[in-house]
Amino acid sequence: MSQNKEKKNVSFAAIDQYVESNIVLPTEKVTNRNFVEWGKGNDYPGYILDLYNNVTTLRSIINGNIDFVTGDDVTILPLGERFADGIMNTRGDLITDIVRDLAKDYNLYGGFALQIIRDHNGDVAEIYYIDMRFLRSNKENDVFYYNEHWDKGGKKDVIIYPKFIRNLNWAGLTDEEKNRHASSILFVKNVHTQVYPAPMFAAAIKACEIERGIDDYHLNNIENGFTSSMVVNFNNGDPGDEIREEIENEFNEKFSGHQNAGRIMFSWNKDRVSATTFDAVKVENFADKMTALAKHSRQQIFSAFRAIPLLFGLTSDVNTGFSTEEFEQSFKLYNRTQIRPIQRIIADAFDKIYGAKGVLSIKPFTLDGNIEKDVN
Repeated sequence: MSQNKEKKNVSFAAIDQYVESNIVLPTEKVTNRNFVEWGKGNDYPGYILDLYNNVTTLRSIINGNIDFVTGDDVTILPLGERFADGIMNTRGDLITDIVRDLAKDYNLYGGFALQIIRDHNGDVAEIYYIDMRFLRSNKENDVFYYNEHWDKGGKKDVIIYPKFIRNLNWAGLTDEEKNRHASSILFVKNVHTQVYPAPMFAAAIKACEIERGIDDYHLNNIENGFTSSMVVNFNNGDPGDEIREEIENEFNEKFSGHQNAGRIMFSWNKDRVSATTFDAVKVENFADKMTALAKHSRQQIFSAFRAIPLLFGLTSDVNTGFSTEEFEQSFKLYNRTQIRPIQRIIADAFDKIYGAKGVLSIKPFTLDGNIEKDVN
């Protein structure tokens, strides 16, 4: 380990730029087990769900969209004795519950999946919602792999399903083929140029991280008791590149970033001569900058959904109050451009399952309709 013989009066090192290591990219990589990984560590959908659980604006928009897509009522045509009461499987899942789950996955991941169970005649007997977090696919989207522990490697308890095919010549299948197609997957995605779908808010991922980071900063600032912006001066000379880099890395790891807002730093020194000093750095208009950043990130998330706060009962910068008339005017366009297309995609999925048109019906969302439901 070398050390400079001639000491400099001042040694200043800039803090390394922030690396977006916490952002999981939607990479797709074919594995030796034939399925395609979804993101680094195969946990892109887990990362997206974590954003939903921790970013207030994102959660508000998606929850609102789920209500809008599900509407005031969901019905499915009874096919024979099946589904006459809206119960879709032996577990007792209602068609309304399944549509809500599909709406959530489409808003979160840009796609959804259904498990189709056939009876001994090859007819559709049951339908189950499949959580997109647990589903992986081969490159052609005709073989699917289900596992609830992809974050742990997903090497055990993997269930393999074929793609759902409506017009199977069931009588002409072998027993082995019937067994294989007795349970299959209908996979729907909003992007056809890649294996997996893309979140509706894909362009606002960084904005979501900013909002989460601001919340973390304020929480840690409260927990740690005070805010500190400082330059750390080591007054015992330049120890050389290697030691300097080690010290900088330790400080960046322990004390920098929004998660360390306001943390107190302690230094134990040999004597006062070699004491470490801390010089406070004043940040001009810090509160205004933080407010502007929060406003910008919030607007970016709304823009990704082509939405406005009014639609979700939230105030805007120009607060004119909330009225039914204003909501209906705003919702009319949003419903046509964002909600109805998702409703159509979900309805088309059920049409594909049964080979008929108009199997699923969704009564449009209205303020009065929901109020009546709540009262009754």
